[in-house]
Amino acid sequence: MDGTGWLRDRELRTSLERLLGEERGEVLQANAVEDAMFLLMSAVQAEGFLKPVITVECVEASGKKTELTLDATMTTTVPRTMAAREVRFRVERGLRFFVRDVKFEGLHALKESAARSFFAGDSALFSGKAGRAYTPARLSRALDGLQAELRQLGHAEAEVRASDVAVDERTGEVQVVVAVTEGARWHVAAVRVEGADGTDVTVEGLEKYSGRLWTEALQQTLAGEVRIAFYAQGYADARVHTTRAAGPAREGKKEAAVTLRVEPGERVRIGEVRFEGAEHMHDGVMRRRVQAQPDAPLNPLEIDQARFRLARLGVFEKVALRYEPPHGPVRSPVFTVREGRTLETNLLFGYGSYEQARGAVELRQFNLFERAHQSRLLLAQSMKSSRGDYSYTVPEIFGESIDGTARVFGLQREELSFLRQEYGANVAVSLPVRWLGAHGTAGYTFQSLRNRDNELATRAADDTQVTVASLDAGLTRDRRDNPLRPRRGYRWFAQMEAASRGLGGGAEFQRFEGGGAYHTPWGAGRWVHAAFTHGLITTWGTSDRLLPVNKRFFPGGGSSIRGYRDGEASPRGADGRFVGAKSYALANLDLEQALFGKWTAVIFVDALATAAQLRNYPLAGERLYTAGLGVRYQTLIGPIRVEYGRNLNPRAGDPGGTWQISVGAPF
Repeated sequence: MDGTGWLRDRELRTSLERLLGEERGEVLQANAVEDAMFLLMSAVQAEGFLKPVITVECVEASGKKTELTLDATMTTTVPRTMAAREVRFRVERGLRFFVRDVKFEGLHALKESAARSFFAGDSALFSGKAGRAYTPARLSRALDGLQAELRQLGHAEAEVRASDVAVDERTGEVQVVVAVTEGARWHVAAVRVEGADGTDVTVEGLEKYSGRLWTEALQQTLAGEVRIAFYAQGYADARVHTTRAAGPAREGKKEAAVTLRVEPGERVRIGEVRFEGAEHMHDGVMRRRVQAQPDAPLNPLEIDQARFRLARLGVFEKVALRYEPPHGPVRSPVFTVREGRTLETNLLFGYGSYEQARGAVELRQFNLFERAHQSRLLLAQSMKSSRGDYSYTVPEIFGESIDGTARVFGLQREELSFLRQEYGANVAVSLPVRWLGAHGTAGYTFQSLRNRDNELATRAADDTQVTVASLDAGLTRDRRDNPLRPRRGYRWFAQMEAASRGLGGGAEFQRFEGGGAYHTPWGAGRWVHAAFTHGLITTWGTSDRLLPVNKRFFPGGGSSIRGYRDGEASPRGADGRFVGAKSYALANLDLEQALFGKWTAVIFVDALATAAQLRNYPLAGERLYTAGLGVRYQTLIGPIRVEYGRNLNPRAGDPGGTWQISVGAPF
């Protein structure tokens, strides 16, 4: 592949290989070559290059060379006898067409800047042509998107069309005039259900929707509530038709009476539950996930939820559902599964400012003992640490949603002031905490901790091996729109570790850590990210002598206060040496601005308060502040971040600032 840039050439080649799939063999037949040509043409045109020319050089199995040319007319055909062992594409993209300006007529419900984003993508500080590429299909999607947005605002009769599209064939500039007819805003006057007579189904609570804006989303919600009520009683074929009758417009509003007419169909019961395609899965494991009893009312939602529980086992590539017979008063759910891999090996690589280059090998096993058990072995090495981790997971060990995991682990890591060594084992369960909308974990850990080459301002007795036995618990609630690249939403977490000699170890402490992050847009192409994290260690009833150094907090790094390396923001003793903190409070604030393409810039401020002793809790200890700048490049695995944090009040021995290079959102 040549002609679209080094990186894009390789992306397109990989996409073609994936899309052609089984058509790729020892040679590419004529149909496969044609498919590749047309797929590539579509991909190039989708970027605004409406008139590309693609030259295709084919080397056949016999050594014969054939050259073909494909242009925007898409009329080129490949000789039917073609069998190519090598295909090279040379792309001449030509002129890129892009939206120079969009003007709106009749738009009042939205700001023009918000409406323009449908046609030109996210606003960026330097808006390039790529982000504003023009194709007729893109324009059509933009018109549909703007119309859908207006209807979501209650303008049920909104119509959007392009009244004029001026294309400059010389420069590629496109001027678009969009005509908008908004119409009145619709409000729900009343909701009623028809067709339920003769059934024992009662739909309650619909009166709460009176007065709301009428939108397609509300229509789906109303129909869904009615269907759920009928499904629960076995009316598996229930259909809901929605009609609305709106009165005359008054002061830009219309009152709409909504009627939900139900066609319940016949009442259906469950026959025999069957499974197909599972050659290496124990039948009882699958039946526990379905929990459908013969002769019970057939609720399609519950059966589909059972399909989801089967897929959640993680050992099937596909789980399909059908009913036999498809109609009638008694139907048997049939789950057809396609078993997936039983062994998977992954090579992992990464880079961080402190640990520098990192590499790992991961070995995963699936469906052990034909009961959907899983195991994972991870061996990782960086310039600063060695790590091994083996876990064994039993899904739904106690009931439908409680998973159990046993784990052994080992870690050796060079910290700034000591060599950390940790080895141990853990057993835990994980489960949803539905009333909080969160995910919880609880477990028991036994580990051996050692710190060597200790240069901390702590007693020499700390340079010993300590065993720790603890009860652990954690809660996490994640409502971010994208965990790899959050733009809106929030996440919070809380975790606790309580170690006691009564549990079998030699340490006594209680370690708490919690915090949250919030993400929100601020205008177009701009986002605000804020986070707060707090940690606290107590030694109730004992002295700090039973608190291992390894369990103290050592803040600093790319996901902490960014003017310091990992551990470099820890409190300092009178001699300037580091002391692990017993408490910390960290606040982060980022302002991110789109630049162009996948590039963004960020301005950030970090504030950290630490205390080496609880008598200085919460904020009477050291306080550090960092401000900085950075750039981020968005990838499929999260942003690649290059940031510089300048320390505003460095202590003696602190750096003036630090460069941070990492992958992933900081919080």
